[in-house]
Amino acid sequence: MTVLTISKLDKWYRKRLQKESSEFIKKAEKSYKIVERALRDVDLMAKEIQSIGEDEESESIGTTTRFAMKIREIVSNFDVRSQISYESTESLKEEIQNLIQEIWGAGARWIKRMDKKMKNTIKNLDVFMKELGGEVKTIGKLLHEYSWIKDLERIGGRITTLQDLTYGKETFEEQIRQVRLKISQAQSEFDEAKHNYDEFREESHVSELLNLDEESEHISSLLRMKLNTLRKTVKKYNQSDTGVRISPGGQKALKEYFEDPFMAIATESDGYPDLLEGLAGLQKAIQQGSLKIKDRLARRSIEEIEIIAKGSLKEFQERTKAIENMRTEYAGSDVYQKNKDLSDAFNEAKKNLDYHNNDILKIASDIERQIEKVEEFRERIEDEIQKAFEEKVSIQIDDLELEPLLEKCKLN
Repeated sequence: MTVLTISKLDKWYRKRLQKESSEFIKKAEKSYKIVERALRDVDLMAKEIQSIGEDEESESIGTTTRFAMKIREIVSNFDVRSQISYESTESLKEEIQNLIQEIWGAGARWIKRMDKKMKNTIKNLDVFMKELGGEVKTIGKLLHEYSWIKDLERIGGRITTLQDLTYGKETFEEQIRQVRLKISQAQSEFDEAKHNYDEFREESHVSELLNLDEESEHISSLLRMKLNTLRKTVKKYNQSDTGVRISPGGQKALKEYFEDPFMAIATESDGYPDLLEGLAGLQKAIQQGSLKIKDRLARRSIEEIEIIAKGSLKEFQERTKAIENMRTEYAGSDVYQKNKDLSDAFNEAKKNLDYHNNDILKIASDIERQIEKVEEFRERIEDEIQKAFEEKVSIQIDDLELEPLLEKCKLN
C-alpha cells in the first residue's frame, strides 16, 4: 500500500495519469497538428480573398470580402489548447463541428452572390472543410477507443476538491469572527431593549391596561357564546317583514349585539332595555308564527330570550362598564403608544439577535458538512484509484483543525 499526503497525492496522480494516457496523447497530438494546419490554410485563403476585395470595387467583390472577414473572425475565435487531455480533445471535436457549421452558415448567405471567378477560389474552402470533417471522425474514433481515460481524468477533479476542502480553517475562522461581532452587538441591543421594556411595564399602568384588554376579549367571547343560540334567529328576523314593529333602539341592539357584543352592552343603559325590547319583538314574531323558522330553533330561541330577560347578562354588563370606565381614566395617557414602541423595539432586537444566532449555527453546520466531505472524498478517491490504476493507496490527511471551531459556534 502506498501512503500519500495531500501534497504528494496530486504529483503521484499526475505521473500515473501521464503514463496511462501517453498513447492516447501521442495519437491525439497528430489530430491537433492537422487541425492547426488546416486552420492556418483557411485563414490564409480568407486573407488572400480579403486583399483582392480591397483592391477591386464591385458588388460581388464586396460580398466576397465580407465573407472572407467572417471566416477570419470564426477562425480567430477557435481555441486549440496546447495541453492535450481527453477533456480538451472532446472540446476540440465540438469546436471543429461548430466551426464548419458557422462557416457554411455564412457561406449560404454570401456565396450565391459572388461572381464565377470568386466562386472557384471559394472551392478551396470546401477542401479544407472536408479535411476538418474527416478529422472530426478520426477524433471521434480515438475518443471512443480511449473512453476509459475520461474516468481517470475525473479523479484529478476530485483531488483538487479534496485539497480545497482541507484549506478551509482560515475562511471559517474569519466567518465566525465576523458573526460573533454581530451577535455581540445584537445581544447588547437586545439587553437594552428588554431592560427598557421591563422597566416600563413595572413602573407604568400598562400591565393593568393590558389585563383589561385580555379581560375584555374574554368577556366578548363569553357574550358571543351566550348569544350564539339567537344568531340565526335574529339574522332571519332582520331580513324578514314579520309585521312586528320595534323602536330604532331595539333594531340597533339586534344588530350591534351580534357584531360587537362587548361594546354594545357596555354602552347601553343599565339593564340593556334596547336589547330587551328587540328580543321581545323577536319573541312575538316567533310566537305568532310570522317568522318562519324550525320548531326546535324557535323553542331554543324563546328559552334564551326569557333567560336574558331575567337578567342573565347583568353581570356581564357591570363588568364591561367597569372596564370601559377604567379605560376612560387612562384615555389621555400615552401608555399604549409607548408600550407599542418599546414592544416593537424589543421584538426587533430579538429578531435581529435570532438572525445572527442562526448565522453562527449555519457556519457550524457548514463545518460539520466539510469534515464529512473530506472523509467522503478521501474514501472515494482511494476507491477510484484502486479501480483505475490497480494500486491501493492510503491518503494521509493532517488534522484539519476544524473541530475546535465548532466550540466557537456554540451559543450561550
